[in-house]
Amino acid sequence: MAKVYYDRDADLSLLKGKLIAIIGYGSQGHAHALNLRDSGCEVIVASKPGGSGWKAAEADGFKVTSVADATQKADIVTLLAPDNQHATIYSESIEPNLSAGKTLMFAHGFNIHFFQIVPPTNVNVIMVAPKCPGHMMRAIYKENAGPPAIMAVYQDVSGNAKDIALAYASG
Repeated sequence: MAKVYYDRDADLSLLKGKLIAIIGYGSQGHAHALNLRDSGCEVIVASKPGGSGWKAAEADGFKVTSVADATQKADIVTLLAPDNQHATIYSESIEPNLSAGKTLMFAHGFNIHFFQIVPPTNVNVIMVAPKCPGHMMRAIYKENAGPPAIMAVYQDVSGNAKDIALAYASG
């Protein structure tokens, strides 16, 4: 049976002092980045240089960088580009720059479940999948609420991957 968690079950302070990289600034990426920033988290965005996501993230006041640079700098790397691009983005820019102890995060389980991405054994791998489109998630957040989400822990290296996922979901 599924366990239901609520905002009161999350400790947002677990993200304090952590840098979160949002990879992709589309429907989910923009909502995650803006909501996390507005919740007091430190966020950088990685997007295709010169693309519409890059320009939108800059317009929203984010530091925008390459995926490789964001992966090197961040403690939590959240891959929110379109699912069909995940494997390429991961192999070219994330995998070579992902170091031990970091957290790799997704909003969809496809690429992990079907082994399109096989993460190293020395990082947390989690999923927080809001059950609504990004623009709706952002609107709900502005009303001081949040949508339901599915959370999963694929790999818990730190011993607190579930708590990190809950904190991220709260943000």
